[in-house]
Amino acid sequence: MTTAYTLRELADLLSGNLHGDAALLIQGVSSLLRAQKNQIACFDNAAQSDLLLRTRAGAVLLAPQQVRDFPFSCISVPNPWESIHLVANLFKINPIQRQGIHQSAIISPTAELTEPLFIDAHARIGERVVIAPGVCVGAHCVIENDVFIGAQTVIEPGAVIGAGTVIGAQTCVGSGVVIGANPFNNLKDKGYWHTSHALGGTVIGDRVLIGANTVIARGSLSDTCIGENVCIDNLVHVAHDVTIGAHTAIAGCAVIGAFVRIGSHCVIGGASCIAANVHLANEVVITGMSTVSKSLQKAGVYSSGTLVSEHQRWRRNAARFRRLDDYVARLAKLEKKGQDDSMS
Repeated sequence: MTTAYTLRELADLLSGNLHGDAALLIQGVSSLLRAQKNQIACFDNAAQSDLLLRTRAGAVLLAPQQVRDFPFSCISVPNPWESIHLVANLFKINPIQRQGIHQSAIISPTAELTEPLFIDAHARIGERVVIAPGVCVGAHCVIENDVFIGAQTVIEPGAVIGAGTVIGAQTCVGSGVVIGANPFNNLKDKGYWHTSHALGGTVIGDRVLIGANTVIARGSLSDTCIGENVCIDNLVHVAHDVTIGAHTAIAGCAVIGAFVRIGSHCVIGGASCIAANVHLANEVVITGMSTVSKSLQKAGVYSSGTLVSEHQRWRRNAARFRRLDDYVARLAKLEKKGQDDSMS
């Protein structure tokens, strides 16, 4: 049966102001561009103004000051982007609606599984694994020995959970994720690389989101630790012995070097690189494509890199950058000469 809510019910849930058809049935959410008459969309970006009047959505969430410009059904709320996610959760399909263990799953007799739970086709559960109630393990997942998975956690298809990993409750691990991978912990001796044995594990907190194809390495000396309610996007690399504080968000393709310590409530922009052994204080924001090579001890917004520009202009500026040191030396020399002249 399809879930549906009237616009009045949604307005009451969001403590918003309803404008238009209170009895309109909403059966899902979508974008302004693709929404249909039985869906609700969100407008929170002026760059989408052209879509607002062309949308086919049955209703739109928008800010109070935008209501007068929208002639159709809507709900005004202080934060439309936050509100659309609250509405989206109403239509979320709970994976535990599927229950049972697929006949092709391979489960060690020493594993401790607590129902209700769902284990899909060709999943493999290792020795002494403990799985709490409400867990969903997708098809072709590999859960190695001595893993603990907390209640209502979802492991999506194709994920690999390394031996000894601890995963908290209500966490979502995306497809293709590897948690507890062997660390890049190599030493060079007499011209040859040698890999040292990893002694640490991996600990993932409650309500953590780990996006598809992200890799989190196990600790080499102590555990790699991901705090409560951390949000990690797709294709992120987290090296060994890293600590990430609670409520931190990391966008796609970021690289976190070994032994990095990231505080709580931080935001790491996409494709950023944080060098090994760096420490970030709480509430640090790193904008996208930045390189962080030293510790940041104060909260704030930090950036590096250059903005995009027309190609020929960029080439000229790149050439000037190589000569910047000479320019500074010449300027310092001129300033010193000016000071000497003024004193004479």
